[in-house]
Amino acid sequence: MSEMQGLSPSDDSLDRALGILSSIPLGLIVVLTFIDVFARYLISAPIKGSLEIIQYAMALSIFAALPLVTRHRGHVTVSLIDGMLGVGALRFKTIVCDLISLLALGLMSWRLWVYASESTEQKQQTIVLALPQGPLVYALSVFAALTSVLVLIDLWRQFGRSGDAS
Repeated sequence: MSEMQGLSPSDDSLDRALGILSSIPLGLIVVLTFIDVFARYLISAPIKGSLEIIQYAMALSIFAALPLVTRHRGHVTVSLIDGMLGVGALRFKTIVCDLISLLALGLMSWRLWVYASESTEQKQQTIVLALPQGPLVYALSVFAALTSVLVLIDLWRQFGRSGDAS
C-alpha cells in the first residue's frame, strides 16, 4: 500500500478510468457466457460468434488492467532473495526489473502496433462475425504503451529518490 500513498486526484482518476475500462469487457464476458449457456441448454440455440466476442473482451480486459496492475506493483512476484539483500541491493534489483519490464513492454507495444497496421491493411477479420482485428490490436498496443509510460514514470521517481533512505 505504500506505493499508493501520495497519489494525486488525477492519479485516482486514472485508476478509476483504467478500472472501468478493464471491468466493462469482464462484465460483457459474464453476461454473454450466462446467456450463451442458458440459450444452448434450454433452447438449443447458442449465440453465434460468442467465442469471438469473449476472446476480444478478454484481450481488452487484460490489456486495460495491465497499466493499473503495473502502476500499483500488483503483479505476482517471487522474492526468494529479497530477505538476503540490503536496501541498496533491493533498490538496484527493482530498477533492473523495471528496466527489463520497460524494454519488454516497449517491444510488445511496437510489435502490436506493427501487427495492427498489417491487420488493418489486409482487412483481417474474425471468421464467424467478421470483426476487424486491427482496431483491437491498436487498442492493445496503446494499453501496452501506457503501461510503458507508467513504468518509466516509476523509474523516474526511483531515481529521484536517490538520496532517500526509503
